[in-house]
Amino acid sequence: MNFGPFNLGLVQRALREILGITLVFAGVLATISGLLAYALPRIQARFMQRQFIPPGVKQFRDAILGLDSTGAGVSEVAFAIAWSHPIVLALLSAHAIMVCTRVLAGEVERGTVDVLLALPVSRLRLLASETLAWLITAGVVLAAVYAGSYVGAQFIKPEFRPDWAKLFMVLCNLSLVYAVIGCAALLVAHYTDRRVRAVLAVIVITIFSLLINFLHTLDPALEFTKQLAFLSFLDYYKPIGMLLSGEWPWKDMGILAGACVVLWTGTAVILSRRDITTT
Repeated sequence: MNFGPFNLGLVQRALREILGITLVFAGVLATISGLLAYALPRIQARFMQRQFIPPGVKQFRDAILGLDSTGAGVSEVAFAIAWSHPIVLALLSAHAIMVCTRVLAGEVERGTVDVLLALPVSRLRLLASETLAWLITAGVVLAAVYAGSYVGAQFIKPEFRPDWAKLFMVLCNLSLVYAVIGCAALLVAHYTDRRVRAVLAVIVITIFSLLINFLHTLDPALEFTKQLAFLSFLDYYKPIGMLLSGEWPWKDMGILAGACVVLWTGTAVILSRRDITTT
């Protein structure tokens, strides 16, 4: 049954395949976010009580945040770190990569792509349906991060809790970062016939993006990081800035959204033009 550009049968099929792993990721992310929301404000409060943060610790912290945190309070620093934590970013990236490399690379590898493409559904409708299923599960895992932070924050002092409206801005910005990774995975998975290659390619791209941003923030004098910084998706994700100013980063979010459109459109072009077979 078709509904607009989507085929509900294909959406249901995709959800059956990815819902289980999505719930596992959501549970893990909620737990980790809750623990970080409980522990990091307490640690940051102890640092601020001493009124001294070792320069090395501050430099490393600012490298993770991607911005100078001087003048930030307990909640801003703690929750900015929690929402920039490598474990959280790695799990979100892993979910996007696992879900978005199923089609077409996964179908070709399993030898089931002929059956899938023989269905009376256009290739673009197939892509749109798979994308909708992915976005539904994306909402689940991203909501789990926010919910975990909210629950964990109930066990700390009220003055250490974040402004939840500002944290929602961070969630929206993080959602676009997640979407860029997923759209990149879609593009690669529709270009190659092997899922392992697609997964490895997106992992390399993601690690490269993280590394460039980290090195550029740690030492802005590095010339090659200055030139490549714009390629890092984390260059457009600054939680500490949103938590301090309360202003939407429209420019950064627009760049991320534009990248998603370009990557998804590229995927559609590749899918509509390439010859696909298991033999």
